[in-house]
Amino acid sequence: MTRLTIDEAQQRIRLFLTGDMVEALRAVDYESPPLADQPSGLTLEAARRAAVRFSHVEGASDCLYRVDAFDESLVMRLQLNVRRFVAIYQVPVADPVASATISPHFERWAIGAGHAGWTIGWRDGADPWQPDRRVVETYCYAMLPEDFLDNPLEQLYWRTDLVQMTRAFMLEARRMGIRLAVPEGM
Repeated sequence: MTRLTIDEAQQRIRLFLTGDMVEALRAVDYESPPLADQPSGLTLEAARRAAVRFSHVEGASDCLYRVDAFDESLVMRLQLNVRRFVAIYQVPVADPVASATISPHFERWAIGAGHAGWTIGWRDGADPWQPDRRVVETYCYAMLPEDFLDNPLEQLYWRTDLVQMTRAFMLEARRMGIRLAVPEGM
């Protein structure tokens, strides 16, 4: 295993969060070609339909994203601390809805995420931009291999899994009639 300097590790984290993940999240929603007896030739890059905006401070180990897909917008935050990965999904709610009300609707989703290596938690909170607005935050934790920043296959696995997990979260919210709308001005 190659020993990275702190600067190299921070640079790789920044590139993963602001480059690789932004491009990958654009595939949360994609066009499917019609059923056929031959491959369509349509690439995922060409079929992507999700729009992604992000906010990142250089040197920070986290990045805030807004993923627009399936006629919804999901605010999510990723934290990558060398080998600890955290994804946080934010769902706006109003009384009497709270984390105990929302989490059962995502039970199937949480089981799938758990099989992939994520630990899921729920908490009630406030929107950081509008403190009077309540949200439910879904925390997804994963411990990565020690060589994650040096291992392209591990990066591909976790990046792809996070895209699929985000896609499934958004589709499950849609199926259950749970709105993911983002506050204006974000």
